[in-house]
Amino acid sequence: MNAVLWASVSLAALVGTIGHEAAHIVVARHYGARWHGMRWHKGRLTTVIDMTGLSRMAYRWVAAAGLAVDGLLSVLALLSVMLMRCTCLWLEGPLIWGLASLLVNGCPFIPHSDGWQMIFGVRRFAIAKD
Repeated sequence: MNAVLWASVSLAALVGTIGHEAAHIVVARHYGARWHGMRWHKGRLTTVIDMTGLSRMAYRWVAAAGLAVDGLLSVLALLSVMLMRCTCLWLEGPLIWGLASLLVNGCPFIPHSDGWQMIFGVRRFAIAKD
């Protein structure tokens, strides 16, 4: 049973992470930013996007896109669990990952997280136009 839950959380983590980072890329490209790839930095997967010269509002929209994907994953997983009316471990994995991801990425107290971006609107070393 634990192996099924572990596999479910792992699969949800993979899909959720790809969707989260892809949302950042799509919205950033919409505002004219350039994507430079992805990297593993300080234990976190980060998307490297050159957003020099973009407004603070553009930074906030890019952050909001990632949070929207996390929230959508959580809502869809919760609806699946409620509609199935059972405790199927395959359905609990996305719910666990979606809520954990939303809480971590949306926390405004973690520097440079999406929640932090929504409040301050800039990344470190980036120069935003006012």
